[in-house]
Amino acid sequence: MAEAAVSFVVDKLGNLLVEELIRLHGVNDQVERLRRELQRMQCFLRDADTKRKRDERVKHWVKEIREVAYEAEDVIDTFIINAADTHRRRPGVFRFLKSCLRATTDVVGRHRASAQITAITDKISEISASRITYDIRNLEDENGGGVERRVPARRPIVPHVEDSDVVAFDGHMSALVEQLLHHSEKRSVVSIVGIGGLGKTTLARKVYNSIDVKREFGIRVWITVSQDYESVKLLNEILEQVRGYNEKLEQREVINEKLHDSLKEKRYLIVMDDVWRRSQDVLEEMKAALPDEKNGSRVLITTRDIDVARYADPNATPYELRLLTDVESLELLLKKAFANQDLRVNCTEDLRSIGQKLVKLCGNLPLALVVVGGLLSMRGMQYSEWQRVLETMSWHVEGKKCMDILSLSYEDLPHYLKSCFLYLAAFPEDSIIQADRLIRLWIAEGFIPRQGRGTIEETAEDCLEELAQRCMVQVASRKYTNGSIGSCRVHDLLREFAVSEAKEDAFLAIYNNPNQDATSPPGPGRRAAFHNLDGLQGLTIPPNLRSLLAFDMEHPNFSDYVAQFKLLRVIDLSGVRGIKSLPEEIKAMIHLRYLGLSGCTELEVIPSSIGHLQNLETLDVTVAFSLNKLPPTLWNIKKLRHVLLVATAGVEGPPPSADLPNLQTLETVVVPKSWEGGLPNITSVRKLGLHFDFQDRGKILSPLLQKLHHLLSLTVRTTGEAVTMPSGIDTSAFPCHHHIQEMRLNGPWYSTTVGSHEFPPHLVELSLSRSRLEHDPMPTLEKLQNLRALELRNNAFSGKKMICSAGGFPQLQTLTLYDLEQLEEWCLEANAMPKITRVTMLGCEALKVVPEFQRLPNLQELQL
Repeated sequence: MAEAAVSFVVDKLGNLLVEELIRLHGVNDQVERLRRELQRMQCFLRDADTKRKRDERVKHWVKEIREVAYEAEDVIDTFIINAADTHRRRPGVFRFLKSCLRATTDVVGRHRASAQITAITDKISEISASRITYDIRNLEDENGGGVERRVPARRPIVPHVEDSDVVAFDGHMSALVEQLLHHSEKRSVVSIVGIGGLGKTTLARKVYNSIDVKREFGIRVWITVSQDYESVKLLNEILEQVRGYNEKLEQREVINEKLHDSLKEKRYLIVMDDVWRRSQDVLEEMKAALPDEKNGSRVLITTRDIDVARYADPNATPYELRLLTDVESLELLLKKAFANQDLRVNCTEDLRSIGQKLVKLCGNLPLALVVVGGLLSMRGMQYSEWQRVLETMSWHVEGKKCMDILSLSYEDLPHYLKSCFLYLAAFPEDSIIQADRLIRLWIAEGFIPRQGRGTIEETAEDCLEELAQRCMVQVASRKYTNGSIGSCRVHDLLREFAVSEAKEDAFLAIYNNPNQDATSPPGPGRRAAFHNLDGLQGLTIPPNLRSLLAFDMEHPNFSDYVAQFKLLRVIDLSGVRGIKSLPEEIKAMIHLRYLGLSGCTELEVIPSSIGHLQNLETLDVTVAFSLNKLPPTLWNIKKLRHVLLVATAGVEGPPPSADLPNLQTLETVVVPKSWEGGLPNITSVRKLGLHFDFQDRGKILSPLLQKLHHLLSLTVRTTGEAVTMPSGIDTSAFPCHHHIQEMRLNGPWYSTTVGSHEFPPHLVELSLSRSRLEHDPMPTLEKLQNLRALELRNNAFSGKKMICSAGGFPQLQTLTLYDLEQLEEWCLEANAMPKITRVTMLGCEALKVVPEFQRLPNLQELQL
């Protein structure tokens, strides 16, 4: 990991020498020498990082390098902050005296920084000389140019369904489904028991999603318990899934009563994943809320502890998962190694022979097998590469320990992917992590190497795809628009490994009382993650912190606490409740790239001093419902890439004078009337959300869209009376229509604005809401050849009959009809929607005639 730390600092110093030359005036020569010395050290760090696991002396050497790189970063970043403060001018009569004083301070600051940088450079030279003692070699020389791999070229995304690669589960599934459906009329608990990495959660998910279970249980709920559970939070989560909305109730008795009433006389299945011994009391706490109507309702739990299973239901026999056989293990390993390939064609007998030996080293454990299979998939199909993996595992793995295998796969990662993987440890156990958020955080941290092709976001998507292919992360969902990862999760054992490695490398410290082990403090870290903290008393946080992430906390003054860390690049307070404003002192954080406030529902004010943050790339306030305006100074930040706002808050967009050449995401803003006189420069935007609260939109929308040559997603919300559905949008308003992949139209879309022409042909996702269209929209929409997801919500269509014609919607995969109160008849002709897999119809209470769904050959899920 020292390799990643040094590489990051080297890249950063190189960028600073180009971008911050004015502020580095007087020390740029020393900075260049420092960069060269660190660059030399990179050549030896890959070998040292590998050897440190076996040699304490090398481990200490690596630690020294990492610390000196961090020290160099601290000195440079502090110098830049001081230089920025020196050049900041105050208006008024004291300006001249102030500038003289600051000029003197500037000279002193340069001299101090120069001396510090020189001392650090000398220290690096001394450390470098000592490497000979530890036999640390330059692997680049040995391999003729280096072993470090570049980010792979973008490849077509082949959606990977994790569960499909699990072998030997059919028998388990049949037995478990039998227990759930026919075991007893009384409510009972079915338990899946097994060691970590055996596939308990995967099996439970397959059972949960099986057709028979969906058919028999009218209500299905999935919750993850984990070790640090809160029963009130879990009960609220169950209630939300049962009722479809979250009241966030605080009294357990009230929740129990509402949940009991909601489940009464219904056959339900509650899955409680990952129940530990310390969390087994949750089973007893749930009984009062779960009625027993003698109708075959079930609770399904997964646990590593057989005693937990016996406690859950003493009268039931726990279902214990076994290890895979050698044959099953080899099948799973090869499926991962030859993902989406024909084994009979590509897998030679020599490779199969090595695979059998690897199976033995993995101890037939599914998690170890899929991780090693993922590693092999990145090595190619050459015998020599597989043999090298076998030789490495033979000395690396002791006693078939799963953690040793995970360590081997981790060490095989390029340095930038090591940082990306360890960053996942910041998220709480069993989190579903949204890919867009993770990618923006990675970019703000500086982990993603810049490539000559595409955007840095696309490069980050490739990094996440590679981690998934290596089975270091699990894909939770994929996007309909392009098949890329929508969300992901990390297996408990992989997260446990990441937490341990991040702590050892001072990469990340996690603070999570009240269950924090007092004998094992988090230790120093460049980043801090706060999980469910009751307070901040007694915490010792390093002042040179670079990132701060908070999850599930209530602390009104937390933003004031954060303001003391001047070197922060990332602030994500999305899990902090009670914050109403940000302090003016935020202006000193000139290195800040990411500011996440989406969970701060009481946030009312963002100070105008945010305009000083000229490096800010992401501002996320998507769930900050109390925020109804942004300071005008925000739109002076030229490096802004993503501004995410509450769709219902009514926040106005940038003024016409705004110059935002890097902006890629802007959603959802109220369009100001001032845009009629001119438009802001947002020509790089790819995802745009607009809300019009006036009718005459044509003067703004048409000229705006003519400028957006990179637009991929468009959301338009309007207000007004019922309208007639146009046959399409005027293509003159969409000169870049061949780029558009997604469009949402929320509210009435006036035909006087859009004319009567075709929709953009590459439209992939469309959502209509509250538009109250009088005529059937399907004849128009079904002609969109690339549309994959369609939603008609909240009286988007106010007519009574809807017809989908033969051959219409050739690519549509998912259709949602929600609260179409006037709809009485929906006709579906043969050969319409040939690729549809999911149909959801909710709240269409006037419906009298439903289509013949058997005409949809690929339909997998129907929710009515």
